[in-house]
Amino acid sequence: MTAFSDEVAGFARDLLHSLWAELGVEGAPRRHDWQAIDLEPLIVFTAMVADAALRDRTLSWCTVNSLHLSAARLNRFAWELGQTTAHSFRRYTEALRKRSRRMGASLSPDLRRPSLIQLRLRALVGVTARAEVLRLLLAEPHQGKSAAAMVRAAGYGKAGLAQALELLTVAGVATAYTEGDQVVYRLSRHSELAQALSGLPARFPDWSATFRVVAAILEYAKETAGRAASRVATATLVVERILDEIESIPGASRPPRVTDEGSVAAFERWARSFVAEQAGAHVVAQPTKREVTYTVHRLLLGGWIATVKEEGDQPRPLALSDDPELKPERRAKRRLKLDELGAAAEVIESIFYDFRTRELQRHRGSVVPRDAVSDSQLPAMSREFAAELLRPMRKGQAATFTAEFLERWSATRRSSFPAAD
Repeated sequence: MTAFSDEVAGFARDLLHSLWAELGVEGAPRRHDWQAIDLEPLIVFTAMVADAALRDRTLSWCTVNSLHLSAARLNRFAWELGQTTAHSFRRYTEALRKRSRRMGASLSPDLRRPSLIQLRLRALVGVTARAEVLRLLLAEPHQGKSAAAMVRAAGYGKAGLAQALELLTVAGVATAYTEGDQVVYRLSRHSELAQALSGLPARFPDWSATFRVVAAILEYAKETAGRAASRVATATLVVERILDEIESIPGASRPPRVTDEGSVAAFERWARSFVAEQAGAHVVAQPTKREVTYTVHRLLLGGWIATVKEEGDQPRPLALSDDPELKPERRAKRRLKLDELGAAAEVIESIFYDFRTRELQRHRGSVVPRDAVSDSQLPAMSREFAAELLRPMRKGQAATFTAEFLERWSATRRSSFPAAD
């Protein structure tokens, strides 16, 4: 083994541990709470990469939660990743069949997590092509998508996808229209559906494409370990193989062209960075940055309260929707705002101000005052956040959001809110 192969294998394991932690498998920090999980590609990649301990825990999870799984998608994604992966997946499913006769541990996922939007959709419409179509349309609600464009990510055949789109269109959930020379589909009321689903994650990665790229990098690392003479030819083939996949991963940089030993080193730096980024390794690469989480409580007697917690400290109050210490003009304004959504939005706005202030302080120093944050879009964004993620909460419930989730959510939504004059 080499330092490069050890590092990328370690990052790949970190990625798996974090994604399974979102599904309720304990033993690792959750670094993907703002990204939608795609279950079947994850299981197939796990069969290929995971160590014995993680395989054992994920097999237990699959045994307990078999009703969440799509056999059709599992087989399709295993076939797409090639013969080696298919063999690993067969061994994984054989172990799973043996486990089905035994009682598994309690590993039920918390379907309220934003990252588990796929499982919430399956709870709503079943483990069907309809659930995958809804997921893909929710990912980019303002962009029409053709059936052909959704086939690969949906993980179902063309016939099943066409039937799902027809049913959703007949039901009025989706709208079909012509764009150029093809028929495309959009959700009719995406915001209402998002609210019914208790909100959406900030991003919907193409995990199938991501895992194919990571798998190619791991194969390269294994093939070239200790064999410097084969690195140029092998790296060249890997780059050709993953270029199309990279185009499906927003924000991912293209790998450098490989022509000689010098460019192989550049490719390996790119590969190491790519796998680390997918794993969220940048989170642990900043030891001076303490994790910050925000919790919003919907009070039994009405109103909202938010707390903020820095890693290693106790939670402290941040905002209260009916704070009696408000200035008189603020109290008068509050009396005119009788809706719960407006009160929740003000609490969320306080959270966004705290989050932005912390970001400024990290870059400019700890003396940056609160009023240094100026953003005319925050009121509208806060109300949208409250409508999407807080409105479904019942009195007495609480929801926790990481600073990274807030960052990703606001980054994906900002373009929808015009700046105020």
